[in-house]
Order: sequence, then structure tokens, then C-alpha cells
Amino acid sequence: MPEVSVIIPTYNRGKFITNAIESVLRQTYRDLEIVIIDDGSTDDTRSRVAPYGSPVRYIYQQNQGVSEARNNGIKQARGKYIAFLDSDDLFLPHKLEEQMNYIKNHPECKFLYSWYYKTNAKGEIKLLRKNVACRNQEHLQYCLITRRLGIRTSTVLIHKECFEKAGLFNRNYWRSQDWDMWLRLAAYYSGACIKKPLAKYVLHDSNVSYVGGGFRNEIKKAALKLYGWDQGKLEELGKKYGADRDRKKTY
Repeated sequence: MPEVSVIIPTYNRGKFITNAIESVLRQTYRDLEIVIIDDGSTDDTRSRVAPYGSPVRYIYQQNQGVSEARNNGIKQARGKYIAFLDSDDLFLPHKLEEQMNYIKNHPECKFLYSWYYKTNAKGEIKLLRKNVACRNQEHLQYCLITRRLGIRTSTVLIHKECFEKAGLFNRNYWRSQDWDMWLRLAAYYSGACIKKPLAKYVLHDSNVSYVGGGFRNEIKKAALKLYGWDQGKLEELGKKYGADRDRKKTY
């Protein structure tokens, strides 16, 4: 069985999917499988994936949304660890090696994320997003719930057993479902940040906007309840951690 399952959910991203796959096949860490969950694409996604054969597993499902695509990928995954890659994002070649080396040296770690680049459609780097490296589990919870920390889905590596505690992605949220997942993971795991860029978030005309609207309020209320926090607790933690937030460097 592979140590890592890379799950790529996709929907009508035929023009991006091969670049995403190639970025995984170029990994310096080789003990992996690629699981593509096609969420009902009507473009040429299937024909673009077909020539790869193994180690790429292509699974087609009726359109149910990105949460159910990721959930299906988790269920189908054979690996001990789960890495997600959005089909229009890219892994840098050393991404999985860096993360697996960290886990080897910190076996208690179950949940990892990293810095990442934002690029344009030509691949030109426009910004390096430096995520907060949180001091402890409470700090992670605070930074997430106040949105001082934004974890890019394509940077994470998660032990598969974590989903038994935190649950799967909530199919009812069609925005901010990744934020909801990180908040629930943070209820059980402290997480860790590798302070290096390990992935590229590719900006293009058809990027989905993840402005959550009413979902954000619902997700925040659920997280506060899960943590057992009230407004007074948030204000207390604000004095303790309030100065910590993502740092950005433009190029």
C-alpha cells in the first residue's frame, strides 16, 4: 500500500488537470498514489487522464460538489496519509518529501500545512503567502476562527485516521468547507506549519471565489461550540495572540 494518497477533486478542469498530475509525478517522494475524483465533468477531463494509467486512479461520480468529491477520495484512498491537490494547483517537487521528513522527525504530528506561492496563469510568481506557525493547539484554533490564518488546501498533509475524529467535509457548505474542516481538525490536533513554500495556487479567470457569506457565520458558531468558547474567551485570546496573523511578501 502507498504511504501517501494524493486526492485530486476536479470538475471541468481538463485544461489544468494534466499539469496537476505532472506536478505529483515529479515528486521526489515516490511512495504515493494519485486518486482523481471527477465530479461529473462534461469536458475532456477523462480523455486527458486516461493515458497515465497507474499510479493514477480515475474515479467518476455524478456531480455532487467538491466536498463529496474529497470525501469520496478519502474513502477510496489506500494511503496512511492524505494530501489534497486542487486540480488547478501545483505541488512543488519536494512537497511530500519535506512533509514526510517532518513527520518522521515528529511522529506525534498528524496534520501539516505550509507556505505557498500565488502565481498567474503563466506560472509567474506574484506573492509568497507565509502562514502563521502556531505555538500550540489553542493558538491554532484562535488563528483559524479569527481568520488570521488561511490554510491552502493544496498544502496540507493529514493522517487518514484524523477524519475518524474530525469527520469528513461538510457537503452542505458550498463555500468555506475547507475552513470548516481545519477548524474541526484543530479541535483534536495541534497541527504544524512548514515554513517553506511547497505548492502553487494558480490564479486564473475561472477560479472559484470562496467568500463564505452566511456559511462563515454558521461555521464560526459551530467551531465556538466545539471549542467551548464564548465572546469573553475570544477577547481573552485576542490579548494573548491578537498580533499574530499571516504575513505576505509581494514580488
